[in-house]
Amino acid sequence: MKLDVSGLHSGYGKVTILHGLNFVAEAGEITCVLGPNGAGKSTLMKTIAGHLPVDRGDIALDGVSIAKLNALQTTRTGIAYVPQEQNTFVEMTVRDNLLASALSFSDTGARIDNTYERFPILKERSNQLASTLSGGERQTLAVANALIGAPKLLILDEPTAGLAPIFVDRIVDWICELAESGITVIWVVEQNPEKILKISRTTWMIDAGRNRETLPSADLLQPGRLEEMLLQSH
Repeated sequence: MKLDVSGLHSGYGKVTILHGLNFVAEAGEITCVLGPNGAGKSTLMKTIAGHLPVDRGDIALDGVSIAKLNALQTTRTGIAYVPQEQNTFVEMTVRDNLLASALSFSDTGARIDNTYERFPILKERSNQLASTLSGGERQTLAVANALIGAPKLLILDEPTAGLAPIFVDRIVDWICELAESGITVIWVVEQNPEKILKISRTTWMIDAGRNRETLPSADLLQPGRLEEMLLQSH
């Protein structure tokens, strides 16, 4: 599933955050989004996912516009969105989180079993409240909630922030497998950028809600190149 964003204007009420932004995520690839705090990265993800309205411009999946769809309708097109915060039902158990995410499917039980097979730690924690999980476990649950619907496009807003290295490595490995299976992945990166850049093809750098540069992720792995680009941000 290819995503095309063109001339996107979006924001919160009368406050415009994105100013004519363009963005492309190619089918079956991992695409990174980099930029300083306040650049509009999360606003872009929320708008693609239908959580914020499009003021001007267009968002298209495989050539079909989804710009006027709300969050629920966008989910039905095959998009799954994992926000950076508030991404699980903390007062529900792990299993109930997964049940809630799989309710609209006739094979709910099979989907949960498949999730437990992919994420054994969630099976171990099945009857625990999400609020009692470690940061890495909770983020694993958030990703699992998104994956249970078998999305064609997965949006991750900094899923490794504050996690122990072992969980960072696991999530990076899982997402790499997903992309290899054909899922399109958009990954907003703030922490651990080198790990994600190594498995992605293209990086879009944005600043102040506008495009700054688009380049092969491998270029940013050259010594000093990533630091140079981030220092130029304002």
